[in-house]
Amino acid sequence: MRSRVSAGFGAVAIALSVWLPACGDCEDETAVAEKFLETPTNLSCQSNADCEVVSTGCGHPARSSCGQAQLNHPAAASSQWKRLQADLVNCDNKCEQCGAALLPTCSNGLCGGAP
Repeated sequence: MRSRVSAGFGAVAIALSVWLPACGDCEDETAVAEKFLETPTNLSCQSNADCEVVSTGCGHPARSSCGQAQLNHPAAASSQWKRLQADLVNCDNKCEQCGAALLPTCSNGLCGGAP
């Protein structure tokens, strides 16, 4: 009986050790989001009305502030961004975000200005 319990515990410990390094630091999720947030086609705009503020969750990709970033409407509505956004939100749900509220801004033809 004892060997079954030990074997079962060992399998659980191995499974957890594989899972634990992948959670909490958000580095991989942030790196992928940064590429998306720097792509000019995801930022192109004619006016402030073309831009929207999106949540970046607990990740802190470049071009974000206080858990928020700017994208144009098609990029913000894309399935790719929705997946990236979910990954950012889920990677570490114990973070604090400041209370700043970004306003959608088109500057020099890019939402949020030049990368």
